Amino acid sequence: MRYITLLALIINCAVSSSDVKNTTTATKKERIRNSAIWGSEEDVKMLDYVEGIASESIKTLDTEINEILEDKYIDQKRFDIDTDLWKGLLTQSSAEFERNYVILWHDDSRNEFLVCYKKYLEWESLAKKQKDYFSKNLCNIPVQLEFYKEELGEKVCLGNSNLELNFSSYSIAPFTELQFMIPETKVYGDGCNNFKIKEESYRVGSDELKKMAKVMSDESIKKFSSAAIAKKKKINATYK
Repeated sequence: MRYITLLALIINCAVSSSDVKNTTTATKKERIRNSAIWGSEEDVKMLDYVEGIASESIKTLDTEINEILEDKYIDQKRFDIDTDLWKGLLTQSSAEFERNYVILWHDDSRNEFLVCYKKYLEWESLAKKQKDYFSKNLCNIPVQLEFYKEELGEKVCLGNSNLELNFSSYSIAPFTELQFMIPETKVYGDGCNNFKIKEESYRVGSDELKKMAKVMSDESIKKFSSAAIAKKKKINATYK
């Protein structure tokens, strides 16, 4: 009996050690990869807040009507994608909607979107060639959401959600689009249990998707981070 217990303990330790080693290796690879794109933590710490943020506005295909003094104004909805060099992620939010959450595009979800966009281009090319008009789910991407509410004060709630991307092609312009669907999402955190993020969807055309994919690409992030860090180093070296 003692032999069996000892053997089980040895096996368990070996497995645990292997798991730790694999996790450490994966984390190290991811850290090295991220540093090559986002810049090292030491370099990013040199930057001021405005120097470490880049923003791009993406227009949606949805419009909203605002009635002011009995006159109607139709506004194009849009959202902003910010590159945050400190956190090593992109955030997506909108000032136009009364939206109380932000999508956090961590590197894993960002990369999944880029893979999904490549698939979108393949479907778009084939649909145009064959003149196929249809709507179909293209991919689903796990994302994390930050939730804000006035009564929570400065507290931020988090929610894990599954972003659904649906492809559509039409016989009229825009020929193709991608619908982003965010399901109702529970949030967690201190004082957050009574809140949910409501279901929402918006549509983005091919041209704006191209812009979005460019913002999310490794090349664009590296170009921005390298330029911001190099400029700061030059200023620090000049003004002593």
